[in-house]
Amino acid sequence: MRLGHGYKVGLLAATLLVAGCGFQLRSYDFESNVDGFALTGQTGGAVAAQLRQGLIQAGVTEKPAAEASMVVELMDERRNRRSVSTAGQARAAEYELDIGVRYRILNTGEEELLAPTWIERSRIFRIDRDNIVGSSGEQAILERELMQDVVGQIIRSMDAVSRPAQP
Repeated sequence: MRLGHGYKVGLLAATLLVAGCGFQLRSYDFESNVDGFALTGQTGGAVAAQLRQGLIQAGVTEKPAAEASMVVELMDERRNRRSVSTAGQARAAEYELDIGVRYRILNTGEEELLAPTWIERSRIFRIDRDNIVGSSGEQAILERELMQDVVGQIIRSMDAVSRPAQP
């Protein structure tokens, strides 16, 4: 398929417009701002495991707390599932999933870069009594998505406090 001259000019103009407006994909520049991270507090939970994995993928090395330039203290982690509506015979028709984390960010000198903060995400999903396996699979997917949202928020907070102050 050949593009006409008008299409080529339009495509070039759109490319220049997007490049000229300062548009860029969100990325993290941890490697230049953070010389290692450490996780402290409640590090045995699912949030800690996913946070550790996400930071390593972002190019940051895990170090002991005394050597890390940024320490994330996981203070509390909550996971709840509760019924929000019922169907016939008083059976749950919908559940609400909640995942919450309380954390703070410190530097090497144990100065607070970010005061204790709660992040909480929740979603409601329907239970299909005729397809319990499918409903269980949907719950697992939603839990994973909620966890990714929470971990992403913590990483964005770390990115924000790690950047040098702009004049």
